Amino acid sequence: MSKSLQRTAAAFLLAFLLLALALGRWSIASSDLIVRDDNPRRVFEEQLIQRGSIFDRNDQVLAETVPQSDTLVRRYPFVAAASLVGYVSINYGAAGVEEALDRVLRGPRDFLDQLLHQRQSGQDVRTTLDSRAQQILSNRLTQPGAAIVLSLPDGAITALASHPSFDPNTLDQDWKTLSTDPAAPLLNRATQGLYQPGAIFQTVLLADAIERGVMLTETLAQPDRPVTLDRLTLNCARNDASPATLIDAYAQACPAPFADLAAQLTSGDLFALTQKWKLDQPPSLEIRTSAAPTLTTDLSTTLALQAYALGQGELTISPLRMAQVAATIGNNGFMPAAFVVKDVQSPDGQWQPYANSAETPAPIIDPTVARAILQAMRVQGSSAGHGGAAFSGERRHSWFIGLAPADQPRYAIAVLLEDAANATDAEDIGRGVLEELIVAP
Repeated sequence: MSKSLQRTAAAFLLAFLLLALALGRWSIASSDLIVRDDNPRRVFEEQLIQRGSIFDRNDQVLAETVPQSDTLVRRYPFVAAASLVGYVSINYGAAGVEEALDRVLRGPRDFLDQLLHQRQSGQDVRTTLDSRAQQILSNRLTQPGAAIVLSLPDGAITALASHPSFDPNTLDQDWKTLSTDPAAPLLNRATQGLYQPGAIFQTVLLADAIERGVMLTETLAQPDRPVTLDRLTLNCARNDASPATLIDAYAQACPAPFADLAAQLTSGDLFALTQKWKLDQPPSLEIRTSAAPTLTTDLSTTLALQAYALGQGELTISPLRMAQVAATIGNNGFMPAAFVVKDVQSPDGQWQPYANSAETPAPIIDPTVARAILQAMRVQGSSAGHGGAAFSGERRHSWFIGLAPADQPRYAIAVLLEDAANATDAEDIGRGVLEELIVAP
């Protein structure tokens, strides 16, 4: 072969090599191209991922990937768990456990897997959710609001409901309606909804009063009198009997004695109390949570102090955080760290505990104080609890926190109802759920 032919052949080989390298870079190594939403290859590959399943604590399937035509689709057989399990969509992203454990559920995929076009396969996830408890809670929560049940002493989420909710099986078809609905069905009200605490803040004030040595059984002057805050007048949530003491006032959610306690405090005292109970912090949880921004209210007047202490100030709280307040009372003063992922499956198929489930409970109040509050809560049937109203403008919400069984709590609950007809509506739901839970299936 002549030298000119050799040079020509070498030039062609070099050109082919450069072309192969360029194609490899654009088809595999270019991360910008791969993640673009309009990349049809990415969409096709997403539809072929054998995403891991999500189970409840008893291995009931909450989410799974099943074949359909030439692709794989995500199926949610237990729609009642949608607010917690969430969804995953090529078009609209992910939420809930689907979002939080996305890397585990999708599984690993390295450069060699991409080069050899190996099918991506993920690991399964087991949650703390109890499907029986979840169905009980969902059946009872039929109006806008949220409720959450924690098990004691570990803080595992046993059930969580947000109403209105959605069907993740038809998310893509329903997205426009869901995303523009003023009722916000895609919002997880239990973990991200923020509401005035109203009468429910009395539990925190009562704990502070006990620590400061206030006599709970001392006879008070007109503990059931109304309290006026600007144009808002607050009354007792219940009128079972004429209250005489601070314990009586707490049982009936009467605001006057707590307004009197607030008048003895400073803004620093109230803010410190808020921080002590972690009410200004987003709860630690695998899925998204919220807390109110840093407090800036001027509490330089008695009226401002009372408004804040009666739960009608700047402070807003999520139902999840209030469930942890209840859990602290039932857990001898230690606030358990809520968690929803129990364990995950390793590549070899073994279940391994998830890291978040081992977080140590935080000491909040002395055990004697916790027991005193538990005894002060109104007992009805097998549950102990505290409920009342909170006002947001012209809207009245209903709150309840409870524990069951009343003598040795195994469950803590928080219920929030928006635009409630009565201050005790949330209590009726919460106690009903607790009574069903403690009955053996």
